[in-house]
Amino acid sequence: MEFDRFDNPIYTTEEIVAQLYVSQEWADFREKFDMNDEGNQTLFGLLIDEKLSPHPELADYQRLLRTVLAAGGVVTVRGERYEFETVPEPEVIVEPEVPTDRNGRPLTPAQISWSEYRTYSEEHSMEQCRQRAKTDAGYGSFFRKQYERQTGEVGDRVENLNQRQQVGTPAEALVAFAAEYHRTPTEKLRQLKRFDTNPYGAADWNRKFEACVAAGLI
Repeated sequence: MEFDRFDNPIYTTEEIVAQLYVSQEWADFREKFDMNDEGNQTLFGLLIDEKLSPHPELADYQRLLRTVLAAGGVVTVRGERYEFETVPEPEVIVEPEVPTDRNGRPLTPAQISWSEYRTYSEEHSMEQCRQRAKTDAGYGSFFRKQYERQTGEVGDRVENLNQRQQVGTPAEALVAFAAEYHRTPTEKLRQLKRFDTNPYGAADWNRKFEACVAAGLI
C-alpha cells in the first residue's frame, strides 16, 4: 500500500480484492450465488471486465455486487442476457419412521414382522394365507402357531392347517355347528366371529353361521 501526497492510502488491485472478499457485499453475494460453479466464475469475470473501469476501487466492486443482487442475478454481458446460478438447496434427508409400541419404544424387527403378518391375515382369505405360508418361512411359522393356539391341534403341514373334519353330510355338519353354537358362551361367540381374535377361522365360522341362520337352525 502506498500513499499519495495528501497521505491518502493507495491500494493495489490485490489489496482491493482482498478487502472485497471480507466485505458484507461479497458475503451476501456468495450466500445467494454459487461461486464454486465454473459458469458463475466465468460470468463474474466477464461482468467485472465490462462494467468496471480498468482500475476499479473497492466501492465500485461493492456497488456492482449490490446491483446484481437487486436484479436477482440477471445480468447483461456483451449484449446477451445471463443469470447467475444460485446456491443449491441442501438435500433434505427424511429419516424413515420407526414403528413404536404404545409406550413409544421402537419395535424390534420380530415385532414389526409379527404386526405385518397379523395385518395380512386379517385382510386376506384363508386360502391366500395358506399359499403364503408355503413360500414364506417366517409367515408360515406365525400361521402354524396361531392355528395351534386357536385349535389346540398341531399343524405339521401348511396344506392341512385349519381344515375342519367333516361330520357326515353337509346338513349334519350344520346341525352339529348349530348345537355347538348354542352351547358356547356369548363372549366366546364374539371372539369366534371376529377376524382380529380369530384370524384363521373367522371366515369359515361366519360362513357356517350364515348357513345355519338361513336353514333356521340358529
